[in-house]
Amino acid sequence: MKVINRTYYLAGLAALALLLYNCRQVPDDKKSLSPPKELKDLNTVFDDYERLEKSGKHAELAARLIEVNTDLQSSQIYVEAATLYHLANKNDSAIIMLHKAIDHGMANPTILRKFPGLEQVKNTRIQHLNLRLDSLGKVLHKISNFALETRAIDQFWPYFKKAKANPDSARVILKDYILEGPPEIRDYYAIRYYNLDNMYGQMINGAPEYYTYLMSHLSNDSLEGLKNKAARAMKTFKTLYPDAVFPKVYIVPGLLNSGGTATEMGLFIGGDMYGRSASMPLQELNDWQKGAIMNMEDLPQLILHELMHFQQNYTDRENEDTVLYKVIEEGVCDFLSELSSGIPIESAQLEYLKDTSNFDNILKEFKRDLYTEDLSLWMYNGGSIEDRPADLGYAMGYLITKSYYRNCSDKEQCLVDLLNTNDMTSILKGSDYGHILDKQPDA
Repeated sequence: MKVINRTYYLAGLAALALLLYNCRQVPDDKKSLSPPKELKDLNTVFDDYERLEKSGKHAELAARLIEVNTDLQSSQIYVEAATLYHLANKNDSAIIMLHKAIDHGMANPTILRKFPGLEQVKNTRIQHLNLRLDSLGKVLHKISNFALETRAIDQFWPYFKKAKANPDSARVILKDYILEGPPEIRDYYAIRYYNLDNMYGQMINGAPEYYTYLMSHLSNDSLEGLKNKAARAMKTFKTLYPDAVFPKVYIVPGLLNSGGTATEMGLFIGGDMYGRSASMPLQELNDWQKGAIMNMEDLPQLILHELMHFQQNYTDRENEDTVLYKVIEEGVCDFLSELSSGIPIESAQLEYLKDTSNFDNILKEFKRDLYTEDLSLWMYNGGSIEDRPADLGYAMGYLITKSYYRNCSDKEQCLVDLLNTNDMTSILKGSDYGHILDKQPDA
């Protein structure tokens, strides 16, 4: 039997231990060679989006989105890339992107309804995807899943204070917030911020005193009571629509231009749009912001409105960019938030339409624009229209969907139609305003 020299054996062990230790240590000069994470200006992609989409270069556009998402890791961008791969008939790539979206927070268990034909693919990836979506559905069908998540705005304030005190390096500090913050703020960057200049321009250069005021105005204690109020309405909605799902609601620092929006991750509420009080500083706000900023008590109704967006799964591809589609899409949300909460919708737009003369004129314009893509008279026109209230499309959509529901004999099926129709025209036809679809006799 061979005898091992003890001295050489111990020396060998020591050398091996030193080698393993050194392998675990990364010298500081090597660490500094790691490339810094990038936060791309999404406008540079979106500026070219329409051209590439119209030319049918969907796969090329998907690859570009994946590239800009390398460090951002936004679930919403992965969903958009999946959509583009699906349009390019690259179903395997679409499925991979949907898996990545779930990995980074996508929470819509019915997402495959937006990818017709994808569920018919036969491979292990789609089977695994269906299992993951089924698991999501089991969680989201429970009202207990609903929560007001404030971590994004809670984590924002230290970065904001540092950026405000150091304006020359503010963009770098805001970049750190996006890349170091929770997953939802990365999605919000993709759907609302787009670039650091937009964040800097509003938060640091535009209205820093207003955001400073918000730090003390937005309290988690006051949000708890509003959460309970919204949850009661959700219970009512669940009895009306058993297939309802209840995603998380994320309170985020917005850019003073959006109260809320729904994504495949959940519902986003711009906390900056709920700062109204007697002590609210006004000097940095424009006229639209002064009128649009709401009270905290308005939050439950907006949560319900965005909740309805999360339920919507429309497949009317022919009309999806038209005035008809957009008006009904928003009107459904207002009507169902009223139906669930029992609180009637009140607005300057509805008051304006109560005047018969006003309503007749608006209905004529609505008939004219119905199948166009010109939203200028109907949506998102605050501050740019003077002869009538802004955003009249919301009120028109509310009136159409409310009368459609009233005219239905099977209320449960009616709600299924309002949230999942593949024919927006059928909703208008079934309402009290279907007559505007009739052809006028030749003069």
